[in-house]
Amino acid sequence: RAVSAACGADLTATGPLAADDIGVAGYHSKTGAVELYLNRLLDLPGEYVVVDCTAGAESFASGLFTRFDLTFLVCEPTRRGIGVYRQWAGYAADYEVPLAVIGNKVQDAGDAAFLREHAGDALVACIGQDPAVRAMEQGRPFGLGDLSPDARAAIASLRHALGARARDWAKLTRQAADFH
Repeated sequence: RAVSAACGADLTATGPLAADDIGVAGYHSKTGAVELYLNRLLDLPGEYVVVDCTAGAESFASGLFTRFDLTFLVCEPTRRGIGVYRQWAGYAADYEVPLAVIGNKVQDAGDAAFLREHAGDALVACIGQDPAVRAMEQGRPFGLGDLSPDARAAIASLRHALGARARDWAKLTRQAADFH
């Protein structure tokens, strides 16, 4: 689909399933182009590509899960959320996939403690239900400056975690060959 801009970032979307995709082609028919793009991308310091993928085991049906410098798994403070984290971490372990957890819909210190207990040091930030995000989801105008100070601090933590990682070109090349 065409590229558009939002909050100073260029956005690209794969688009919805077409009528003739239903029952024949699913999620992976839309992610192949993303994987090809990431395999050929040479982003520079301060440049980021964010890909919103499905969180469950479905992510492992292709090599796309190996294409990221750091995977952020969004995890709600529930047994189900931790279950998805454990499943993802288990599958990713054999592939040296760096994984960080973002606590989502965290309401209080108890929620954060629950996530820390189960995700340990993988938990890099927690985000509550920010009014600016809710307003955006309701169709109202949105800018990053509308986020609460806590949400902006969480985003800064994510950027720091990503910036602290060195790109392992040999591993990325080896994994690209392994999956193709």
